Amino acid sequence: MSTRSQRGRAVQTRKSSASLILLMGAVALLAVAIVATIALQNRQTAATPGREPARPATNVPVGKDANGFFFKGNANAPVTVTEYSDYQCPGCAYYATVLSSQFEQEYIATGKVKFVYHEYPLSGHANGAPAAYAARCAGEQGADKYWAMHDYLFTNQRQWSAQSDPRAQFVAYARQIGLDTAAFEQCYASNRFRDAINQAKAAGDALRIPGTPSFAVNGQLVNTAGASSVEEIYARMRQAVDAALGGR
Repeated sequence: MSTRSQRGRAVQTRKSSASLILLMGAVALLAVAIVATIALQNRQTAATPGREPARPATNVPVGKDANGFFFKGNANAPVTVTEYSDYQCPGCAYYATVLSSQFEQEYIATGKVKFVYHEYPLSGHANGAPAAYAARCAGEQGADKYWAMHDYLFTNQRQWSAQSDPRAQFVAYARQIGLDTAAFEQCYASNRFRDAINQAKAAGDALRIPGTPSFAVNGQLVNTAGASSVEEIYARMRQAVDAALGGR
């Protein structure tokens, strides 16, 4: 009887040890899974500094109009050019980073054109509207900061456009351009510019914007039917500006 009892305790002890080992293994696997999940989340939200935008050596006035849109150039210039643009649009990035400097030097810096940026986020671009919010939040700290964020967003478009949540990346740009990052983050988290950007999109829809980038000269949408490149759209915009200036 004593022998049976000892054997029974031995079997129970072995079973308890095995259960304990399995439990410890499960806990270890759970810990590994948690660490991996946190690492993945950190990797997804990690932000690296953006490339410094290459800007022309011009010093032009900047401001915000009565409708909340930011502009650069003489507020009383004889011609107003409005760009309808999506921060996530590759063609818009091409205009902003390659073509706009020439236009700025020849038309904006010379006082001939007031240039207005009108947000028009496309429905197929998940981060187009968030990028517009980021630019507007930067603009709360000055019109010059709006244009600085505008330039960072387009120069580094490939860095943030595919992120599931670009907030951290936008904060990195805010830090680079010298913003109060706490105020910027509070603004961005509040979504307070959502309605304004939705209204901007609706205004573009009412004009039947054919795509981005599109331009209007003194309120008249430039005809880009059949244009096969951003360069051609740009050339037509310039022609419309020259016509509006009438040799001035």
